[in-house]
Amino acid sequence: MFPTSRASRARGFSLIEAMAALAVFSIGLLGVLHMNVLASQQNGLARRQSTASKIARDLVDSFERLPYDHALLSTESTIDPADPRFARLDEADGRVKLADAVALVGQRPLLGAAHASVSTEGTYEVAWRVAPVKGSDGGTEARRVLVMVRFPTTAGGFKQVNVWAVKFNPQAMGRGAAAIPEI
Repeated sequence: MFPTSRASRARGFSLIEAMAALAVFSIGLLGVLHMNVLASQQNGLARRQSTASKIARDLVDSFERLPYDHALLSTESTIDPADPRFARLDEADGRVKLADAVALVGQRPLLGAAHASVSTEGTYEVAWRVAPVKGSDGGTEARRVLVMVRFPTTAGGFKQVNVWAVKFNPQAMGRGAAAIPEI
C-alpha cells in the first residue's frame, strides 16, 4: 500500500463546510429571536386586552350599583344599537367619556376601579353609550349600556373591547317589562 492513500482517507471538516454550517445555524438563531420578539408583542397585546376587559367589567359592575335615574346613565343616544355607529368610540351622539364622568360625580369616584386602572395604565380610552328600551306604552322599560374601551396596538392601530349591560327601570318592572331585543 502507498503511504499517501492513508492520508487521503483522513476525515474532517473543511473551512467551507464549517462556514456553511455556521450560516445555517445563524439563520435558525435569527428565526428563533424573531419569534421571541413576536411572542413578546403578542403577550403585550393580550395583557392590554385583558386589562381593557377588566376595565369594562368594572364599569358594568359600577353601573349595577347606580340607581336607574343616575346622571351617568341619563344621557341617551339617538343611534339605534343595531347601527355599527353605536359601537364607535369616535361617534359623539350620546357618548359619555370616563374622564368627563369622574369630574361629573365629584369628589368620590363612583367608578373607582375602572378609573384607577385607566389612570395607572394611561393608554385606555373609556366611554359608554346608553340606548333606551321602549315599552308598548312608549315609556322607557330599561336602558341598554354599551361600555367601550379602546387601546393602541403595537401595529399602530387601535383595538376596542365592548361589553353590554342592561339597567332595568324599577317602576316598569311591575307593569310586565318588555323583552330586551338582541343585537
